[in-house]
Amino acid sequence: MSVPPSRRALAVGAALIGGAALLTPLGIAALRRAPAERDDAAAGPAAAAPGSAGAAAGLAEGDAGPLDGDAGALDGGAAGLLDGGGDAGSAPFEKPVWSADSRAATYGRLSSDACDREMKRRGIPHAPAARGAPLVDRPVRITGALHGVTFRGDGVAKSRSISPFDIADCRLVLALDDLAAFLATRGVTEVVHVSMHRPAPAGTAAPKPKPKPKKAQKEPAKPAAGKKAPKGAAKAAKPAAKAAKPGARAPQKPAAAPARPSQHALGLAIDVAAFVKADGARLDVKTDWHGAIGAPPCGPGSEPKEPSPHAIELREIICAVHTSGLFNVVLTPNANEAHADHFHFDIKRDAHYFLLE
Repeated sequence: MSVPPSRRALAVGAALIGGAALLTPLGIAALRRAPAERDDAAAGPAAAAPGSAGAAAGLAEGDAGPLDGDAGALDGGAAGLLDGGGDAGSAPFEKPVWSADSRAATYGRLSSDACDREMKRRGIPHAPAARGAPLVDRPVRITGALHGVTFRGDGVAKSRSISPFDIADCRLVLALDDLAAFLATRGVTEVVHVSMHRPAPAGTAAPKPKPKPKKAQKEPAKPAAGKKAPKGAAKAAKPAAKAAKPGARAPQKPAAAPARPSQHALGLAIDVAAFVKADGARLDVKTDWHGAIGAPPCGPGSEPKEPSPHAIELREIICAVHTSGLFNVVLTPNANEAHADHFHFDIKRDAHYFLLE
């Protein structure tokens, strides 16, 4: 007789109401199965779902509180994803619905100054990145561990203190602080990334704020009945078309618009190659994911080709991160060949959606 699967919950969120922090759980059913059940290849991993009440763990000290500046209050501060344990019960994977109160949206609309204040309030170790990232709005470098989790660039020739690939916009750093708080509950001590910032191609321009709509021009007032229109009014209302001069050149086409920068060029994305745990175990995306291009990373049909413990845990992490609304976009090796060896997480400041592939 097979052993029934163990059930765990991952809790998200804490609402500040009347100055008191109240935890509202939003978990996912564990994908991890009991050792005896893992031998049964016909049984796939369970999928993410909301958890039961009381499954949430406590917030890290000092992390709860409102954000400074123009973003309003953020539930839970830097502890966005917590391992609640307990028995949440299994249920189908539930995709997050975009909300202006989501973490990705909250961080995305922060002003640079408000983002700086929030990093200081949390005590995030960082330093300004003066050079190397011209399109990043508020470029910084993470200079220490976040909740005991170190972010390390892999295969970067230059040291972290000068490498352009270790630069991040401060808004991404806030999201990585949340991510680290969650990963620490799973025993992760190191995140190995391929890159955060990547220099943009020549000719790429930073996105500009959307211009305010122009006021409609008023048409010239019609003269009252029995009165003549003032001189020149007709010319002002209908400017005469200028005749082209003999030999004049034809008007040139406007120059092509600058290329749209990637989220990496803006410092708002990270490509994660592996998670390293305190016991030395390495969850390597390239060798341990065991997925298939086009297959869903979570929910029905997300079962790995080889249901190893590492493959199951990687899916637990991905499904929990996506469900939390921490990033607008989460891409896995199931997306395409370009992501065969890493997970891509990013924040889009003007996006109103969540994407998981």
